[in-house]
Amino acid sequence: MTPITAMYRALPLAYFSLAVGWVSTAPIAHADPSPEKPTAPTQISQTPPLVPIPNARVSEEGLLVGGQPLPEHFRAIQEAGYRMVVSLRTASEKRDEGERAAVERLGMKFVSLPVPGPSGLTEENARALSKVLSERDVLPAVVHCSVGERAAALLGLEAFVVDRLSALGAIDLAKRLGMKKLEKPLRERILEICEADASRNCEELK
Repeated sequence: MTPITAMYRALPLAYFSLAVGWVSTAPIAHADPSPEKPTAPTQISQTPPLVPIPNARVSEEGLLVGGQPLPEHFRAIQEAGYRMVVSLRTASEKRDEGERAAVERLGMKFVSLPVPGPSGLTEENARALSKVLSERDVLPAVVHCSVGERAAALLGLEAFVVDRLSALGAIDLAKRLGMKKLEKPLRERILEICEADASRNCEELK
């Protein structure tokens, strides 16, 4: 056997070894045993967002998550292809009162889903957000609050409640979407849900 023939015969084995090595080093997702396949935005793009709203994060599933967009951001949001803007800010917060008009004038859908801080991290709000994001022709979408904390935390809770991501997986998702200060309230809410639902396992949080 010539050296060249030996080299070509060795190539498939080398490619196979590389593939196995790649699979073995891939990150393992936390997930509860469940017939449902998690559909949460677990992959966060490292590419800078097309629209630099405060504390912006972009998920590969089509969500721009962050803080309150400035008036000049809405045109850029529309031009970037986003179809809907979801605001989690409450009526008592100082905000851009013309946001709904600005969004709808540009042909996008606007949804207000008030989430008042830690107390707003509820199953009801998580399911409401999931319902909004599951509507037809609304993605890609922007989900924002004042600085991005509530948006990230509620998306993590939505992944746990609706998509049945594991407790640690949901908290990790929220962190990668920008959550910092609301980790403790999110953990407490998830533990409450686990205590009321025997099918969920939160031992990893205790």
